[in-house]
Amino acid sequence: MKVLSVAVILGMVLLPSVDMQDGHWPVHTVCNSNKIRVKYRSCDPLQDIGFTLLSPCAQIWTKPITLRLSSLLRQSIDEFYISVDLTVDGVSQFHFDEPLCLPHFPRFTFCGSKKGELINVEKSLPELPIHLEGQYNLIFHAINQNGFQVACVNSTIEFQ
Repeated sequence: MKVLSVAVILGMVLLPSVDMQDGHWPVHTVCNSNKIRVKYRSCDPLQDIGFTLLSPCAQIWTKPITLRLSSLLRQSIDEFYISVDLTVDGVSQFHFDEPLCLPHFPRFTFCGSKKGELINVEKSLPELPIHLEGQYNLIFHAINQNGFQVACVNSTIEFQ
């Protein structure tokens, strides 16, 4: 676990030296198989984010999926709010806003984390339904109590 944390921190420190001529972070590929491709890019101009699919690509239709998200906090998160937008083949499907951490109501272990801390969020999801097809774009914004953007991720999931 310590090795993973060190790797994520080093990646976040070294990635800003990546050539960002177009002003964007590089596109990261999480999964690439003949049935699915999952890519993401940080839409935060100041920080890249680490996202890992801990389940093999080939097993996402038969077994639960485990995801891990890691980020080095630039601001404390006493309050934490997320906003999610989903489009499928370019058509907006839904928008979702949810408070994750509120004063006196910490729903997750990272609630109350301070500036400079590395947070890791691991989540298991059920296996995907086999009938999915098309291109799904998921944009995730997270802000703290001061309106500071803590994380922003633009991900694309293509089913073939």
